[in-house]
Amino acid sequence: MILRILTIILGLSGLISPLFAQENNALTVMSWNIRLDTQSDSDNQWTFRKEAFCDEVMHQYPDVLGVQEALPQQMKDMRKRFHGYKSLGVARDDGRKSGEFSALFFKKDVLKPIRSGTFWLSETPDLPGSRGWDAACNRIVTWAIFKHKPSGNKFIALNTHFDHMGEVARVESAQLIIRKIAELGKNLPVVLTGDFNVNSKHRAYRILTFPENEVVLFDSRMRAKQKSGPDVTYISFDPKFDSPELIDFIFVNDSFEVIENEILDFRTKEKYLSDHLPVIVDLKFK
Repeated sequence: MILRILTIILGLSGLISPLFAQENNALTVMSWNIRLDTQSDSDNQWTFRKEAFCDEVMHQYPDVLGVQEALPQQMKDMRKRFHGYKSLGVARDDGRKSGEFSALFFKKDVLKPIRSGTFWLSETPDLPGSRGWDAACNRIVTWAIFKHKPSGNKFIALNTHFDHMGEVARVESAQLIIRKIAELGKNLPVVLTGDFNVNSKHRAYRILTFPENEVVLFDSRMRAKQKSGPDVTYISFDPKFDSPELIDFIFVNDSFEVIENEILDFRTKEKYLSDHLPVIVDLKFK
């Protein structure tokens, strides 16, 4: 992430002029399934990971971060430690504070939310707590239309977590998201982050990237001028886990140029930060 690191260094040293900042059209987006807080994870429980996890996010310093599986206490921990960020989103079970969040964090000095909301991945997307099709869990999408202060560009960001069991639910969820993007921000640049619980061969992935859609999305890893890290995101907490898959993606539409896609491999660290690796993309508004 050379461009992002250089921007941070120059910004801290005061070498970026106001004119350069106004003309800056770069955007860094990160997606991370943080693994819910559960005692069954033993030494990998959130309480033992949260400090290092939050330090890593602050080190990467994305403009937008989509998290999945965040329980209310985890949201509280992140809000406390993510300095300079605000968050958007509600919990999936009641539309308030019960259950997991698929929240969006954003830098408050870079982005201004214009509109935001949540819809459920179900036949009744506006009904809080609704469960769709053959899904095992309630599933949601958190979305926001942002104004990018340095460039003046507006874009829509969406963050989600597809069901891990429901085959029909994953397919229907992909179709619903395309319809909702067309409804909420058809003519805007689009960023869709999430844990989709499918690989690139799955029908749900193909629906999201179907070239005849009303809104056409692309896998940022396939479009990136540079890519780094393994083609893997789900890694479990076991170093011997031998069936890793790439199931976490950041999709964009053609309004963005994809400079780099990185899957950040933290497995050389002493402690795993999650059972998923995060995805980070450097984008430019066209």
